[in-house]
Amino acid sequence: MGVFARAFPTITFELLWESSSINAQAWRLGPAQYVRVYGGLARHNAMTRAGLALMLAHETGHHLGGQPRDPAMPWLTWQGQADFWAASVGMPAVWGPRARSMTFRGAREILALHQAFASDANCDESDLSPVCRLEIFRAGARGLELPASARDAYALILRDATA
Repeated sequence: MGVFARAFPTITFELLWESSSINAQAWRLGPAQYVRVYGGLARHNAMTRAGLALMLAHETGHHLGGQPRDPAMPWLTWQGQADFWAASVGMPAVWGPRARSMTFRGAREILALHQAFASDANCDESDLSPVCRLEIFRAGARGLELPASARDAYALILRDATA
């Protein structure tokens, strides 16, 4: 995680190795910004350096990804934009010329992980399907715009938030 800390010095990165939780999160304490990875995710056999790096970049994107924001937590960049920022900004900052291939590999690992836990009632519900997230990662890595599927998903969130 040291390379992320050097690339994004305003974020504090933490690894809770002892935890069996298969998760990562972005959070704040006052003005301080944190990204935490739990040991269950770091040790999961579906994840390699590519998947973990993309997950770290995604969580960092919740802090640095800009608009659109999550309507329920306005300090937090929305999930789809955090994915897009991870692929278009975060991974290149860490991997340089290898960013695209590492993003594609990491996206496949994250997709596999989400599909493995799709039936878990305790799994976080995402407003984006795993396939939509894969499209977002690919578009960001290729320098394309946010896919229509992601824009449509965000429009639904806004509609629901104002209903």
